[in-house]
Amino acid sequence: MIDIEQISPNAHRMVVMAEFRQDDAQRIVDFAKEQLEAGSGGNLLIDLTAMAGFSLSAVTVELAHLPSVLRYAYRLDRIAIISDKEWVRSAARFESALMPGLTYEVYDEDEADAARAWVLEENEAPHTGAVRELDIGKPEIAAFELNGRLDREESERGVAMVRARLEEPDCSRLMIVIRGWHGFDVDAMFSSQVMGGKLDLIGKLDRYAIVGGPDWIGGMASVIGAVLKPEIRAFDLDDLDKAMGWLTED
Repeated sequence: MIDIEQISPNAHRMVVMAEFRQDDAQRIVDFAKEQLEAGSGGNLLIDLTAMAGFSLSAVTVELAHLPSVLRYAYRLDRIAIISDKEWVRSAARFESALMPGLTYEVYDEDEADAARAWVLEENEAPHTGAVRELDIGKPEIAAFELNGRLDREESERGVAMVRARLEEPDCSRLMIVIRGWHGFDVDAMFSSQVMGGKLDLIGKLDRYAIVGGPDWIGGMASVIGAVLKPEIRAFDLDDLDKAMGWLTED
């Protein structure tokens, strides 16, 4: 089942529920053609959190009418996709990368409010506020929380925040608490501000604690900590107190 509603003069919202079937695909095709005939563009929010798979006949209908669907998609200014399934989010990013000029912003289920705000043009950047400073009452430790996705702009902002904190003369230790990890945009890796900032931080730190996040972050921390100056340790999210204890040791 699919529901399509207009949520602002410039935006629509599609919600796919249960299995995505042939008649649902036809509804999308009809909607795309209606928008093309009306000369409409705007923004589109696609909510797939309640989707429970799709039928082969639905895929067949979409492929048969792909030119019309793509023409409509290329008229849109902002497309946001929400899903609680990693494979759906990965597939959306991959599909977006294959089509020059067409970019989907992809969100996890707990980022639904951010997706809606971006589609409604309440926020200029699609992913904002992923990094925030924590007040832990210890001036020697710079502490930050990560909750969301790191695009290029947010990565640069986060690095700048950490660098500013470490400019304080007594601050030489860093703690990053990862509450919610939704990945990062590849182009953030090629930002000179991000790369230069990270190299600068290496020279200023003597201890760096990473708390929470996916398992691969802990493995990466062990490798980097073995070859670079700052001691780096990874802790489970439940071990925040242990991380604090390690950072406050002489």
